[in-house]
Amino acid sequence: MDEVKKEQIIEDLRSLGLARGDLINVKMSLKSIGYVPGGAKTVLEAILEVIGPEGTIVTDSFVRVFRLPIIRNKKNKVTDEHTSSYAGALANAILEHPNVIRSTHPVQKFAAIGKLAKELMLNHTPESYAYDVLRKMTNMRGKNLKIGTDEQVVGVGTTHVAIGTLELKQKRPSLGVFYKNKFDEIELFKLNWSGICDKGLINFIPYYREAGAILSEGYVGKAEAKITDMKKTLEVELDLLKKDPTFFFCDDPCCDGCQLTWTFSEKKCLQFLLNCLHEKKYRRIIRVFLVEPFFRIINKI
Repeated sequence: MDEVKKEQIIEDLRSLGLARGDLINVKMSLKSIGYVPGGAKTVLEAILEVIGPEGTIVTDSFVRVFRLPIIRNKKNKVTDEHTSSYAGALANAILEHPNVIRSTHPVQKFAAIGKLAKELMLNHTPESYAYDVLRKMTNMRGKNLKIGTDEQVVGVGTTHVAIGTLELKQKRPSLGVFYKNKFDEIELFKLNWSGICDKGLINFIPYYREAGAILSEGYVGKAEAKITDMKKTLEVELDLLKKDPTFFFCDDPCCDGCQLTWTFSEKKCLQFLLNCLHEKKYRRIIRVFLVEPFFRIINKI
């Protein structure tokens, strides 16, 4: 198996256009790069070497949530800056770095290393919008570095900012975590933002390209890679979603997230049921029509 060494990753990143002093939000599929000795830690070291001490790397370090009211029996599971993330190998490599700063948001935690890390992370609190870090980056000449295909690594981050800015509403299951507030008291935090169907995010790519939001494309190791301008991708998304808030919907007729949960979804439940029967997606029928209604009733007790 051919190795993709740190020196090659550094060369590939520079050829892609990553530069000293860049502020970057990174989304990555480690496996797509090829065999990297040292794994995500090596990729992180390469990125930090390219952007230098004047640059800043930001990545997701989100934590899992629990369904309410089951969470009420989980007060021993309190999220803090040490809680591991499900957001991938790079996220957890950053969390192990001695210079990492992690935001104090209870769920949508971000982690950062570099010149602007404190400014971005310490102001992302339980009172902040979940993706406010990315919103701020759009006004600070931030870029998104994606390593992996658009199917492997979905989105560029700013779509969540667009949805929050436009206040697009979605009915979601009641989810949350326990965390310690500024008074060191254990408090329940309830998920209070809308999500996105990952499969629909690829719809934006041609429009990013047309608007010049894709700054460069190339390879890192064996992985397709691109750098996008976060301010421009957000502008594209806001424009498209103002005209058609369903623009990010996927084409799966059995996707309950797109078909049923948004205030502007058509909510054709019978057609959705028939679609699922035709596709033999029986577990989805059980979840949507039996499990979710049950939990909505329980949450009101």
